[in-house]
Amino acid sequence: MNSERNQRLAALFSRTHAGIKPGLGFMWELMEALDHPQRKFLSVHVAGTNGKGSSCALLESAVRELGLRSGLFTSPHLVRVNERIRINGEEVCDEAFYDLLDQVQRVEGSLSRLPTFFETLTAMSFLAFAQAGVQVAVLETGMGGRLDCTNVVEPLFSVITRIDFDHTGYLGNTLAQIAGEKAGIIKAGRPVVIGSQPAEAEEVLLKKSVEAGSPVRQSAEAVSLSGRKQTLQGQFVTVSGSNADYGRIRFPLLGKFQLENLCSAVAAMELLQELLGMEPEADWVKNAVEKVTWRGRGQVLSESPPLILDVAHNPGGAKALRELLQELFGKKAKGVLFCAGLADKDLKGFLETLRPHILSCVCMDLHSERALPATVLQALAETQGIPAKVMHLDEARAQVKELVGEADFGCVAGSVYLGGEWLSAGPPDVGELMQKS
Repeated sequence: MNSERNQRLAALFSRTHAGIKPGLGFMWELMEALDHPQRKFLSVHVAGTNGKGSSCALLESAVRELGLRSGLFTSPHLVRVNERIRINGEEVCDEAFYDLLDQVQRVEGSLSRLPTFFETLTAMSFLAFAQAGVQVAVLETGMGGRLDCTNVVEPLFSVITRIDFDHTGYLGNTLAQIAGEKAGIIKAGRPVVIGSQPAEAEEVLLKKSVEAGSPVRQSAEAVSLSGRKQTLQGQFVTVSGSNADYGRIRFPLLGKFQLENLCSAVAAMELLQELLGMEPEADWVKNAVEKVTWRGRGQVLSESPPLILDVAHNPGGAKALRELLQELFGKKAKGVLFCAGLADKDLKGFLETLRPHILSCVCMDLHSERALPATVLQALAETQGIPAKVMHLDEARAQVKELVGEADFGCVAGSVYLGGEWLSAGPPDVGELMQKS
């Protein structure tokens, strides 16, 4: 049975070779064949460049705190593909996963072509939520928004987190062009929560909202934070929203950049409460935030030596990671970077951004055809004056304590794929692991 499932999973992943097929025509065809499962639950649709996954996790936690049955669809996964589809906080089990895959594949003969990998997973998530009686599902776009295959839903409202440069080959070379694609999830007459944005992107989002007749809630105006303190155990901050003051909250996700996501999520939580007409317990926002988990984003793997895992993979993500490292370890701190990444990402810009805090770089290969060879990454680091060497990932994990040595910290970053491979190999020999993330 396991062999058969492994073969089916390999066949599913082989569909990534078909590439990305922007456009909704085929997705509507697939939804029709499946009797439109996306219409059988309420949804919140989230787009953005950085922070959308964390925001989705916060929102899904809030749905459960309201006493509702939740769904969560995110991408990519870190360790197991099942992670992408969660019901009430739990990833779907293998039996359910393959049953959902069966349901999609049974209709493929009637379609004009085979669904791509992401189209298949998106359809499976819609089926899972419809069949499990999910009341509110939080859906993360895969790329962009306007032509993303998740954009066949008619959500209660949309959320757009900070926009930055990424996927420029598909979304455009300016922030305005990219924002135009992300703004495609804004639906006529449906509200939209807009997180803090660069001015160029914000102008586009506000214009689109006006054209669509969509009420706007800007998170920076709706939510305020004060008295922030950060330790390796989390961020402690006082939160005030439009509807209430929520008091002192421990926010488990580290990094100043996460505060933008917290503001977006709290603004969205209040909007969700209003639209559903619910009167939850007074501490529902506090509980939702304090219970959230989101692996791979400023995740503390060890305190001795300090080891941080972050899936930042572009200059924008690297800037946020740099600020986190400065806050935790000091502005002059220098550490060892354990790095691997994909060839289609701006790893040069990523390294340039982190360079002031990199003492040395350990370069590793990934199990992906899109991966940048470790030797190429090594050369890229060395051209920037960063001492670098190539190691096998398992070897690097086993020698973390020795490699970090007297450095201020160790940091694993460069790709979501790297985060998944690092975590899936089991806990590294670096001392007592923290189980909070």
